[in-house]
Amino acid sequence: MFLASLLAMPMPLMPIQILWVNLITDGLPAMALGVEPPEPGIMERQPRLKSEGIFARGLGWTVCGRGLYIALATLTVFTIGLIYSRWQGISGLETARTMALSTLVFSQLFYVFECRSETHSPFELGFTSNPFLSAAVVCSALMHLAVVYLPVMQNIFGTVNLGLWQWLLIISVSGIKLLWKYMQYTWRRIFVSSFRYGKINA
Repeated sequence: MFLASLLAMPMPLMPIQILWVNLITDGLPAMALGVEPPEPGIMERQPRLKSEGIFARGLGWTVCGRGLYIALATLTVFTIGLIYSRWQGISGLETARTMALSTLVFSQLFYVFECRSETHSPFELGFTSNPFLSAAVVCSALMHLAVVYLPVMQNIFGTVNLGLWQWLLIISVSGIKLLWKYMQYTWRRIFVSSFRYGKINA
């Protein structure tokens, strides 16, 4: 919202849409994170110093960096929605806002899997170790789809139907960080397996 104001752009989200984001991304997923199983090897780590803050060890930079990425991703998709609407010769502020809202929601739903651990990727932990979190994310996603496609919800939240290419753009931009984590995880597995195999043969 702040960047859009600086750039003299229309507001990407309406107040009720901001409230919806807070409700859908901070509700069920946050409660599901509360029952996350302990991380592997957590009892083998050195205890934190009493003087160490909650955002120490790079966590503060991680949060700020992820927040900045989500903001820029949302604003980028919003801009693409505006350009597409003008290219089609229609007044598409509602379309652009729906795209921005969906990007913001799904970016945070993807990010919740990264919040499970500061040291392990979601793929190392697995998606079945906390079934409550997976269920919470699915429920939140379905609730958002209802806001986008049900006429009664569209009237309340100012949303419109989105097409396939728009969803492909939203999911791609929202989940790129998780995809990168998966590529890193896969590369490490291949590299470690190759190293061990070569060592055994040697």
